[in-house]
Amino acid sequence: MKKLIALVVAAFILAGCGNFVTDFGIPTVRFHSVSFGPSASGYEVVFEAQPLPGSPSAYVTQLNLTGGPALSGFGVPECPPPTAADDCPKLVKSIPFSANPGTLAITGYVAQSLNGTVRTVTLPAPVVINP
Repeated sequence: MKKLIALVVAAFILAGCGNFVTDFGIPTVRFHSVSFGPSASGYEVVFEAQPLPGSPSAYVTQLNLTGGPALSGFGVPECPPPTAADDCPKLVKSIPFSANPGTLAITGYVAQSLNGTVRTVTLPAPVVINP
């Protein structure tokens, strides 16, 4: 009888595990300012996005900025775990403006894994890309 009760309890515990959502496949990305200033068409802010080692390939669907509009996304390549952080692929992104937008900082991003899981990632501290 004790085994039956233990099996029933174990079944309830395992059934409850289906309620937890896993975020496997969400990329971890770091950002760096590259350049900012006047351009031929107005003003341009250039920044770099780089996955961290162990980050899977996925898609950043939206980039959240303070001081500017949310930007549409970009693909993030995989960076296998034994790779050194600086050896992960770097993506250079450019944001054109008609005039200097003032201070811009990346506060987070919305990422979508290859299996369709979507998650909003808030950065621990905003990354200023146009001081």
